[in-house]
Amino acid sequence: MKTLFIALCFFISANVFSQNITNTLGTNGLFTIKDASTNFLTLTQSTGQVNILKTLRLENTSNSTAGVIFKGANSFLHNFGTQNTFLGENSGNFTMTGESNTGVGFRSLFSNITGSSNTASGYQSLYYNTTGNSNTGVGNHSLRFNTTGNSNTGVGNQSLESNTSGYSNTGVGNYSLNFNTTGNYNTGIGNYSLNSNTTGNSNTSIGNASLLNNITGYANTSVGFSSLSSNTTGGYNTSLGFYAGSTITTGSNNTNLGNGAEPLTPTSSNQITLGNNQVNALRCNVQTFYSLSDMRDKKNITDLSLGLDFIMKLKPRQFNWDKREWYEGYKSDGSKMSKVPTAGFISQELDAAQTSDKADWLNLVLKDNPDRWEASYGNLLPVMVKAIQELKEENDKLKKKNDELAEEVESLKVSNYRIAKLEKMMNEMNSVKHSSNEKKSEVNLTNNK
Repeated sequence: MKTLFIALCFFISANVFSQNITNTLGTNGLFTIKDASTNFLTLTQSTGQVNILKTLRLENTSNSTAGVIFKGANSFLHNFGTQNTFLGENSGNFTMTGESNTGVGFRSLFSNITGSSNTASGYQSLYYNTTGNSNTGVGNHSLRFNTTGNSNTGVGNQSLESNTSGYSNTGVGNYSLNFNTTGNYNTGIGNYSLNSNTTGNSNTSIGNASLLNNITGYANTSVGFSSLSSNTTGGYNTSLGFYAGSTITTGSNNTNLGNGAEPLTPTSSNQITLGNNQVNALRCNVQTFYSLSDMRDKKNITDLSLGLDFIMKLKPRQFNWDKREWYEGYKSDGSKMSKVPTAGFISQELDAAQTSDKADWLNLVLKDNPDRWEASYGNLLPVMVKAIQELKEENDKLKKKNDELAEEVESLKVSNYRIAKLEKMMNEMNSVKHSSNEKKSEVNLTNNK
């Protein structure tokens, strides 16, 4: 082993004006810089490893030639600007005026000009950001194309990668809000959540692939794996549960609660669905629901024209459920039929009844999906009340007639009583008269003798 420290000092002092200094370590040689007792730097020939045994101080970076550590020809570590920190090949640049930025990763915040308070961590994260402020991109290509958008948070591989000027978005998860460009106030948490969103605003998506295909849909809320995953342009939908509302495409203002809860069709709007086709009980602490019925919100108020005659056309049925969706290919063979019967109506028969009376406005049958009709029994309540009232009126008329007949019967009873009494009196009178006549006859016979 050869120690070159003394020789190096001699060489430097003897060649102050030399342009090139070359020292060669022999095999297993060690180059050391030290004072009398402390090593500051060592270089080992066998490994080529340089050890800094104290500290390394860089000047504050003023340009590409001061305070910069390079990797090859590319800058690797510097703090150009005010309160900025950049680590990674070509992370940041040497012309920006933005402050309080942190870039970690290859070309993170590479294009930044005036943007401030941004944090980029990952390969080309916030790569194109120029004037956007208060953005956080964590992950490969996170917020890569953001230029002027503010207050965005992208955490995950390619999260918010396409965002340009959209602001106040949060994407957490691989490819979350991946294609968002100008959409605002969106929150996607979960892999591929809100993945296809471009300009849709105010969406909240929590769960893997939730709101996956949303493009321009707005004000949607989805919580659960693949909830609202097919929605593209529909707005104001709310889905909570595994695959809840997953078939909706353009429908709006739907609420779906529970595993697999779906509206009648992908384009249906203004529907509330509780649970899937396996639910067999709807429980609540109260037995009725309130709905708007204020007179001030109604016009053309008249008496209902439908009543007992319409009710008599209905056909209450007993049946066993054997739903087609219980079978592969939706082809029922009866093998999964419910063993317990139930009671209700048949949608087609309800529809025939309301059609025959030109009362389709009753909306007893929902036919949005031609392959699956649904009935609304609740709309029969006003008709049933009307029918009961009609029965009450008929019963009152019959009661009145019955009362009148009862009065007539009582009158007849009185008349019969009087007639009987008169007959008795007449009989008595006739009896007295007959007795008197007999006495007169006896007197006459006596006198004649």
